[in-house]
Amino acid sequence: MEDTSFAYSQATTRARARRNRRGNGRHEPPLLLDLVDRCKADIESNGWITSCLGLVQDALRETNISCPDVLCLGLGSPSSSREARAQLAFLINSCTILEIGLSDVSVYDPVFTDADRALFQSFGMRCLPDTDGKHAVKRPTILYMPHCDLKLYENIIGANWSEEQLARIIFVANRFSDYTDNYPQSKLEIESPYLMRLVPHLECHPLPTLESFSSAFNNISVQYVRHPIPPSLVPLSRCSQ
Repeated sequence: MEDTSFAYSQATTRARARRNRRGNGRHEPPLLLDLVDRCKADIESNGWITSCLGLVQDALRETNISCPDVLCLGLGSPSSSREARAQLAFLINSCTILEIGLSDVSVYDPVFTDADRALFQSFGMRCLPDTDGKHAVKRPTILYMPHCDLKLYENIIGANWSEEQLARIIFVANRFSDYTDNYPQSKLEIESPYLMRLVPHLECHPLPTLESFSSAFNNISVQYVRHPIPPSLVPLSRCSQ
């Protein structure tokens, strides 16, 4: 009688080996840092980032700003949003090209997860507490605020409503004139008086379109107050509050 136990044992061993090989070949989910690196490579690939940073460099020259800090608000969660990862990649690449240390970058969004905060800290960025966007800048600053709501823009402008502070800010944010063009003046007078009075005095240069991340950067513009700042700008608004 033929002994089939050895053949059965061999077949079982081969089946287990096949299962193990399939299991070992299973791809683990990409790490968050790897996903951000992919976005960085994508926005670097066609010269788009160079065109964008040309606009920022022009703004720095026009405002006589050098060695700015960066304050990033409303980025979204890189661990859950492809658009937020692309916007973070833009921020990191911008700082590299503009020679801004990532230790001079501060970030806040209430949706940040523990994984997001760990990612920012691994880059050397500072995670801020919540102040409803009412951050008064103390040094020349690029305010990077992609796709924030109107209230947050109003809060940050109001917190820096002085001739001295407005002169040292460059906004990389939604085009503010879209709000004044599309909201009734009566509503703006009540809800956004600072933004409404600032818009006529802004230089505004939209970022070029990036098809691979169109929703991440649509409507984002480089904006800054024309120099010299009109002396009536700040006092007029204070009288109107």
